[in-house]
Amino acid sequence: MALNIDSIIALVKLLDKDFFEEESFNKFISTKATKAFIEHENIMGRSASLKNIREEFIRLMEYDYYEDKFDFYILKNNLAILKRDLDYFQTYKEEIVEEALNRVYKIVREDMEIKTNIYIYAGGPDGGFTVSRKEVYINVLSFFGSRENLIKLLSHELYHSRKIPLIYRLIFNSQLVFKRKRYAYGILARIIEEGIACLIQHGPILFKDDVSGTLTRRNLSLSKSHFKNLNEILKNIKLGNLQKVKLNTLNIYALGYTIAVAIYNHKGSRLLDQWTVNLNLKNIIREYIKLCKTIRSLPHIDEEVINWLIH
Repeated sequence: MALNIDSIIALVKLLDKDFFEEESFNKFISTKATKAFIEHENIMGRSASLKNIREEFIRLMEYDYYEDKFDFYILKNNLAILKRDLDYFQTYKEEIVEEALNRVYKIVREDMEIKTNIYIYAGGPDGGFTVSRKEVYINVLSFFGSRENLIKLLSHELYHSRKIPLIYRLIFNSQLVFKRKRYAYGILARIIEEGIACLIQHGPILFKDDVSGTLTRRNLSLSKSHFKNLNEILKNIKLGNLQKVKLNTLNIYALGYTIAVAIYNHKGSRLLDQWTVNLNLKNIIREYIKLCKTIRSLPHIDEEVINWLIH
């Protein structure tokens, strides 16, 4: 595995001019990473297209203080830093990937295969994303000028790209047959998935807020309210009140990180491996409920709803 930085190379050439050059823009917009970024933005409900990105770049290159909707202006205003990052990518591609993998394997057992294509892109608010566990995309804006943030963010996305045996994926999908349980199980699955990824990224103590703002020390200080919201959502799903379920109110990162850290601190990583390898979250949730009974500071998950879901 190595970093594909074609999009950043093209972007530097585009921004390094005093005017909008069509040829440089076409090279940038045609890179695989930029195409994936456009698709991701649309999936997330944020309109992006060749046309509106082109219009934003024209304004960006024409007006000195223009702030485009995709945040390319940040890179334009700090082009010297972006060039240094590009030099770093070109010199240490393999070392960057190796260091990120080492961070993953501190939590994940070493026989878990991780093999993916890695692309650096630019634009938008997200730190990165993974496509079908086969491609990892990292936003240069999320670690701009910081080698440490790059390694952390890459380790997070590499966890999402791990190779899970087909049999375990089939077993997991078999638990999603009934509509209400499918909703509830899907929510818990995403919480555990992102929680372990955040544990890998930040370690068991969050010293610095996530640069994307998805996981912050303030979020964690409000964890009881996050779990209260989760419990209400799970209860509504159990009762069939799906119209009351507002998934966009859930902070899955704070929820997942709280659970993953509690399990890791008291049981180590072996229990977390049940999800990482087998997509089995039942024992993780059961153990967290047990911990809540002995550690009063831990925000609780409604045991009655969990019993309905996983028994």
